[in-house]
Amino acid sequence: MNKFSLFTQLGMIAVAIVIVFIYIEPKINSIRDTQDLITNYEAETQNVSQVNESLKVKIASIDAISPEDSQALARFVPTAIDEISVLKDLSTIMETESIRDYQIAYKGNNIASAEQGVVSEYGNVTEEYFSASFETGYPQLKSLLAKLATNDYLLQVSNIKMNSIAGGLLKVDLSLTAFTLPVTSPEVLE
Repeated sequence: MNKFSLFTQLGMIAVAIVIVFIYIEPKINSIRDTQDLITNYEAETQNVSQVNESLKVKIASIDAISPEDSQALARFVPTAIDEISVLKDLSTIMETESIRDYQIAYKGNNIASAEQGVVSEYGNVTEEYFSASFETGYPQLKSLLAKLATNDYLLQVSNIKMNSIAGGLLKVDLSLTAFTLPVTSPEVLE
């Protein structure tokens, strides 16, 4: 037996071990990392496909809306609101209910609070605030609220305070909110 062959064999084993640790192990780790990236890519691709399918369904439901319904929605929740027109409508409703002594006012909107990061509970809409104070009987109040519900503007009674006063009348303070869609949204109908 040759003594160099034992050292040669040990040297070959050492070189093989060094090759495994220096070259083969990093390649195996690189392959594992690439496989992990591929798995993540496949999962994200599947998520994107699901989102795309969901969007297709939603777009199909939007496309299924009739032009008449789209026009009604655009009128019901407009992109802009004329505060004076809303006040005029409120005044007209008050007068049709024979309420003569009333006070109505425009109180502003929620744009400043939205810019400060306060999000409306109704999503990405602008809320325009109005108030009305008047004295009336209960049947007239019911009729007035019914007319507010069928007004040209989406008006929500956000707060109502009623106090009984002399003569069976009620002192009523209404807080109303009208809604508009954001200006940056696409037009409903061109």
